[in-house]
Amino acid sequence: MISPAYQYYISTYGRRESCRYDTHKRNELRNVYNSIVRLNKKSPLYKINLTEHVQCFAIDLKESSRAFRNVLLDTVGEENAAFMQKAAYSSNEELLEADYVGDDPASESEGRAYQIDITQLAAPQINTGDFVASNRLDLKPDQYSFDLTVGDSSYEFQFKVSENHTNLQVQEKLANLINRSNIGLSAQVLKDGNGSSALEIRAVQPGFFEYRGYAFKFTDSSTDKASGSVSLFGLNNVSQPPANAHLKINGEDASSASNTLLIGKNYSVTLKNLTEPGNPVEIGMKRSAATVIKNMNRLANSFNTIHELASNTSSDHIVSNKLLKDLDYITKRFRSTLDSSGLIVQEDGTLKPDESLIVQSMEDGTIEANSEQITHFRNALLRQMEHISLDPMNYINKTMISYPNPIRPFNNPYQISVYSGMIFNGTI
Repeated sequence: MISPAYQYYISTYGRRESCRYDTHKRNELRNVYNSIVRLNKKSPLYKINLTEHVQCFAIDLKESSRAFRNVLLDTVGEENAAFMQKAAYSSNEELLEADYVGDDPASESEGRAYQIDITQLAAPQINTGDFVASNRLDLKPDQYSFDLTVGDSSYEFQFKVSENHTNLQVQEKLANLINRSNIGLSAQVLKDGNGSSALEIRAVQPGFFEYRGYAFKFTDSSTDKASGSVSLFGLNNVSQPPANAHLKINGEDASSASNTLLIGKNYSVTLKNLTEPGNPVEIGMKRSAATVIKNMNRLANSFNTIHELASNTSSDHIVSNKLLKDLDYITKRFRSTLDSSGLIVQEDGTLKPDESLIVQSMEDGTIEANSEQITHFRNALLRQMEHISLDPMNYINKTMISYPNPIRPFNNPYQISVYSGMIFNGTI
């Protein structure tokens, strides 16, 4: 059995990409451990009604706080001008997106740029099999097998065909075998209007090893079981060959098996479309009004995600309104500073950047004058996100059982493990 909370976490956040702020030094991890110990000593014993709604909220809250913390660190630096730290730019984001993934944005020279020509995008291999009659069986009932080579790895698949099977059932069985194997391929059965069906297999990731010439390949010539399924269903019919991305970086040829690649060790770029000859996309670092607006929009969107999460759930008498009060307290405390900088605090407590006011505040020096207060605003939110990350259950209504002994406090490991126990409540 797999915990429903674990399933929700994996399906919703399992593919979220990490960034440089998700890595921690040994002393940072030690500080987290010490914070948990201190929190356990002061935490009372309580009981939580762990409904499915409560579990999903706790996961959403913890992951949203982590994402918001990363945005805060990335958009509001500790420099003299808040929101004015250099950020990666792309001269045409419809063709190419760029993100800075280095350790120190301030060290990147604003004059240094990369000119990128995109001549080919990476594409996954797709095999579309032959359409065969769905309601009959063209394979002799027997035990079959075939070898499937994916990249440099080979896998053997075995399956049984019975007399009462049809071609469609066999194709569905093969699709399930491939999908459940988790080897980087996905399969589905296609149906036409004539009562026929075919098996489509595609690589999850684009690109391929060029010395092989393919991303995956089926063979059943050397099996000790029955053969013939590869040829009957046309499993090696390549409808879209794999392709690697080809580009020029400052005039130098480069290639990648993925449309997301690292340039200059500091820029992660995502190729989205081809460039016109002689019209490359430029990427680099810069300070500008567009950078400030982009940073404020990122911060506001991430903050509003958590605020909306707290607002939508605090009225059902299951989730506490403590989080909403904490967030509103911080924004009201710095409201005058934020409003004068162009980051407007709305009546409902959310944030909304005003682009014209942002430009004006940059020109008259208001943002620079507010830099210290904006940094205090960021630090207050960072502390709040740390509290959420340590114990998201603190924002859920619960029944108090007993207070800790103030004379002889001891560490109660159960309280902080409620969240992790919720996720791993079952046999994985």
